[in-house]
Amino acid sequence: MKRIKRIGWLIFGVITVGSAAIILFLNQRYVAEQQTSLAQQGQLLQAQVLPQLSTTKLPQATLKKWQQQQKVHVAIFDAQNQLVFPVAGPQADLIDSVVAFQNKTATSKSEQIRVAGRAQTAFLFSQKPWTLVLYTPQRNLWQPFWPQGLHLLIAVLGLSGLSVLIFYGYTRWERQSLQRVQQQLAQVGTPRSTPAVLLRPTDHYFTLERAVIQVDQQLQAQTALAQNEQQNFDRFIKHLTIGVLLLDETGNVVAHNPAAATMLAQPLSIQPHSYLNDVHNFALSRLIKQGLTKQQSQHATVKLVQPQERYLDVNVVWMKAQPVPATYQVAVLLYDITPVKQIQQMQLDFVSNVSHELKTPVTSISGFTETLLAGAQNEPAARQEFLEIIAAESQRLTALIQDIIALSRGQQQQLQVTTVNIKQVVQNLLVPLQQSINDKQLTIQLNIATTAQLQTDQRKFEQVVKNLLINGLAYNRIAGQLIITGEKIGPQWRLSFTDNGLGIAADDQARIFERFYRVDKARSHHQGGTGLGLAIVKELVTTLGGQVTLKSQLGVGSTFTIELPESIQ
Repeated sequence: MKRIKRIGWLIFGVITVGSAAIILFLNQRYVAEQQTSLAQQGQLLQAQVLPQLSTTKLPQATLKKWQQQQKVHVAIFDAQNQLVFPVAGPQADLIDSVVAFQNKTATSKSEQIRVAGRAQTAFLFSQKPWTLVLYTPQRNLWQPFWPQGLHLLIAVLGLSGLSVLIFYGYTRWERQSLQRVQQQLAQVGTPRSTPAVLLRPTDHYFTLERAVIQVDQQLQAQTALAQNEQQNFDRFIKHLTIGVLLLDETGNVVAHNPAAATMLAQPLSIQPHSYLNDVHNFALSRLIKQGLTKQQSQHATVKLVQPQERYLDVNVVWMKAQPVPATYQVAVLLYDITPVKQIQQMQLDFVSNVSHELKTPVTSISGFTETLLAGAQNEPAARQEFLEIIAAESQRLTALIQDIIALSRGQQQQLQVTTVNIKQVVQNLLVPLQQSINDKQLTIQLNIATTAQLQTDQRKFEQVVKNLLINGLAYNRIAGQLIITGEKIGPQWRLSFTDNGLGIAADDQARIFERFYRVDKARSHHQGGTGLGLAIVKELVTTLGGQVTLKSQLGVGSTFTIELPESIQ
């Protein structure tokens, strides 16, 4: 806009200066024409008056009459440069021009002089012994027609001003249109859509304004698409069960998901920060550093010990460079394989325990069989003892095999849902256990309503109740008590098996449902347990959609509680 304003003033100046230059040029020509006209009058004077001049006498009357007719002033100087005509003329004002003329060889000359402080046009020529000077007031172009010249100047200035006003109005209109387009451009890229300027189709900026609207619409669409993609990406990594840390090339964490914070057991800042602020495990931090330094993907299994033991399968993925700068350069993927490790360890423990449990009865059966074959069968007392041991070990081996089969089939068999009377099932299962109850002089208290019913798999439910009854009898004290309580809580049935037997220490309670785990292995062998009863209970209860819990105090007793849905959907 300033440039356009300067151009306007420049045009005004050019017009003004150009007009003044033309006027001055024409005035110069006008003055030159005056000098030419005066020279012609001088020649006329030479032809008409000078023949009447003599060396001693001047025809003053003729000269006066002639200068009145020609409207010029005539001055004549003698050889001594004394003014002789007119006697009272401006000698002092003309003498310098006369002397300068006489010092030159020219016979005639036109020039500009000043007489009485006013510019005059003069013509000088020599006629011995006289020097004649014709002069007349010098007029400029505008002097004869001063009102017309003033009007001309006013017209020129008015035309210049009008041109400037027209140009200024046009530039102001253009400037306003440009300012409106600039305001429109300033809103491009903002969340709000850019409003239309509504310029006329004849406006020079109309095409630009249309282009700005198109660019803004495309930018709004691209921005919305980018925001949608970013939101989808954020939602995706937020719901991933795999921990994700996204790092730039300097090692700063620029994005993460909640799973990563859970696995690292600490809150993660949403602001970019060094991965060392989050990773306090040496093996994991070294793996990430190697990925950043070598610019290669890394993979390893890392063990965390704080706040609890955990195993993470870590992939540090180095992303290949892109033509455009990328926000993410390294992706750290954390997969919690602690359950897998636990299952692997359980499998190893299971194989080891099964081998050990099978080895003991098989060794006993094999050893006593060899002893009988070696001649002990001929001794009735020894034979009877050995056969009873072989029978007991065979029963134990059979019970172990049955428990292993029950445990392996717990979740494999499909559920066969029927209506089960809870109290009736418990009473039926107590019948074959009556001998053990009498041997220990136990008191059984059954607090279950006769109408208590479940919609569940009867075989699995009976197996759960049987194992809990056997456990309550086996580990109870002599003349102890076993209380079976059933109560309905909302849509579930809660069954509690409470004994006042040996109890379980707090350190063992967390592992009591593991396979082959025994609190007192020697005593468990004496009781005839396989170490799989409670593991089978937990497996079957989970299959039936419920859960099992334990409350126990060493030397006081234990309470095993199962909660099962009233109906399996």
